[in-house]
Amino acid sequence: MDTDRRDAAIPFPRLIHVETRKFFDTLVGQVLIVVTLVLGVGVMVGQAWFGAPELQSVLTMSGVILSLLLPAMGILAVTSEWSHGTASRTFALEPRRARVVLAKLFPPVIATALACAVLIVASVPVTWLAAIARGVPADLTLDLAATAGWFAVNVILVLSGVALGTLTLNAPTAIILVAVSTILWSLIAISGETGAAIASWLDLASTTAPLLKGVLTSDDLARIAVAAAAGVLLPLALGTVRVLRREVR
Repeated sequence: MDTDRRDAAIPFPRLIHVETRKFFDTLVGQVLIVVTLVLGVGVMVGQAWFGAPELQSVLTMSGVILSLLLPAMGILAVTSEWSHGTASRTFALEPRRARVVLAKLFPPVIATALACAVLIVASVPVTWLAAIARGVPADLTLDLAATAGWFAVNVILVLSGVALGTLTLNAPTAIILVAVSTILWSLIAISGETGAAIASWLDLASTTAPLLKGVLTSDDLARIAVAAAAGVLLPLALGTVRVLRREVR
């Protein structure tokens, strides 16, 4: 009978669709996406008006907001079911919990991709209109490699939130840990040569910075891989084990 239930499990693409629907249909998910876009555009307007009206720098500046809100988006995508007590319903439909954890990676990544696409489109008129208003020429050149790197950084950020949310299964705790870790890594990086060396290998903010320039060396890739393993893969793996063993009420 258990074998029959496993054979009749939800196909993985459908499971992704279900998790994506749940994420986008929740008020929290919708508000986070809207707030991310509004604040992202606001930061771009500020950069275009007070800085140089250059498309690439205007778009990149939106990362200030994305770096704050994307981890929160990833955290809430995972923890909402546990906080609302609906995880038991999900696991009743799909008893193989590892598949559910894997499916939950997709909604925040999809939301990130949509947000990035909107910001890329919005950055063009923002830059152009600001240049006209200021009476200066606009640089509408977009570096494809740097833009791809900007998108990759955002995906890594949201996945780090998913990983931490999976590990803690508690949104406030995970969000506090994100804020504290950001401050700690900043302090470690300026604490001396040893601290700077550690941060250059383990701090996601430091290791992913070269992606924004669109030019990577083998050393940069190695540092990104190590930091992603420590900041995304490790907490995600530990969190998955916790989800598999946790009693659902």
